Amino acid sequence: MLVELVTTGSELLLGEIVNENVRYLSQQLNKMGYSVIYQTTVGDNPNRMETVLRTALNRADIVITTGGLGPTQGDVTKIIGARVMGVSLVFRKDVMEGVTAWIKLRHPERDLTDNQRRQAMIPEGATVLANEAGTAPGTALYKNGKVLIHLPGPPSEMRWVFNNRVKTYLRHIFGSQGYIYSTYVKIYDMGEARIEDMIMDLVERQSNPTIAMYARIGFVEVRVTAKAADEETAKALVRPVEDELRKRLRRAAVTYNDETVAAALGRALLDRKLTMSCAESCTGGLVGSYITDVAGSSAYLLGSAGTYQDGVKTKLLGVSSETLRLHTAVSEETAAEMAEGSRKLYGSDIAVSTTGIAGPDGGTKEKPAGLVYTGVAGPWGTTVYKSVFPGERKEVKERAATKAVYHALQYIMEHS
Repeated sequence: MLVELVTTGSELLLGEIVNENVRYLSQQLNKMGYSVIYQTTVGDNPNRMETVLRTALNRADIVITTGGLGPTQGDVTKIIGARVMGVSLVFRKDVMEGVTAWIKLRHPERDLTDNQRRQAMIPEGATVLANEAGTAPGTALYKNGKVLIHLPGPPSEMRWVFNNRVKTYLRHIFGSQGYIYSTYVKIYDMGEARIEDMIMDLVERQSNPTIAMYARIGFVEVRVTAKAADEETAKALVRPVEDELRKRLRRAAVTYNDETVAAALGRALLDRKLTMSCAESCTGGLVGSYITDVAGSSAYLLGSAGTYQDGVKTKLLGVSSETLRLHTAVSEETAAEMAEGSRKLYGSDIAVSTTGIAGPDGGTKEKPAGLVYTGVAGPWGTTVYKSVFPGERKEVKERAATKAVYHALQYIMEHS
């Protein structure tokens, strides 16, 4: 079955909010065996929305919209959807009672406004998709072999209605569409070209499962995807390819599926009963942030020092003024002394440091923007890694922080 997703709202076109709904719905629908073939965003203009919905229904079996189900005059999705499907909007007393109960339970002091009746106007013949996460119910209308589903726009409400209402509805109407299963291998120290060269024979032989690569910030992701009648069969198809990838990329592939490199680092520290600390300059606290994104990280992270200015590097970490004068803050020598100073300051087993030029200004021919030195100090000595990262300032910081966490893990794995 072919699906088109239509997200509505001028705020999306203006770039005021991130379109989280499309990503979530695409992931969920593909897992269910549906093929998402188009994703369209349209503003709150009735004429353009009508054109988009008519086009979508001509080329897809199922059209799912998000947004425009609220009580204001700008919420026109149901109105246009009913027009396109050739039905009227009808007032549903039971829906109004549900909206009223939801509001009174959470805001007993509020009086309902007249325009909230709009949320109880439902396309005639549609199934109401009750929304227990908000006031706007979704709707689903099956007519002439086509399905038009309207979901609320707020991501938390959309997810609730989709998971608790839409999945059941689609299975009832269309039955099982099979199952799509994917597994992910994340590589942090090789580029796409080198990885493809290592697995080219697998790529050339692919059919089901398929293999694809994506360049992410700080790592390359290899995805293996299979489609089968059920979950277990799909996993069985993926497993031999995944095992072969793990074998070929064992020296580089650090994390799998949803696991982050920070989670892998935390596991390595806990397994060896080690503690660590950070000293950051150009990453501005991102390394510590990534590490503390992992629940339970207080068991091994003792502290993280933000030492942006040279004087603070000297005062807090003991970086030599002579080192800074001779080599500057952005140097192998400074990175080493920062890591060693952090280890001494916090009494940690392992310490990681970052110092560099995030850009866009400040670079020279010898030391360009994007240059970052990462130091790792521990009981096996101090190692410094040099990298030059592409991208704008924010991306350079993210890449540098990810690679710093990776280098800390790499240091531990190589020596213990």
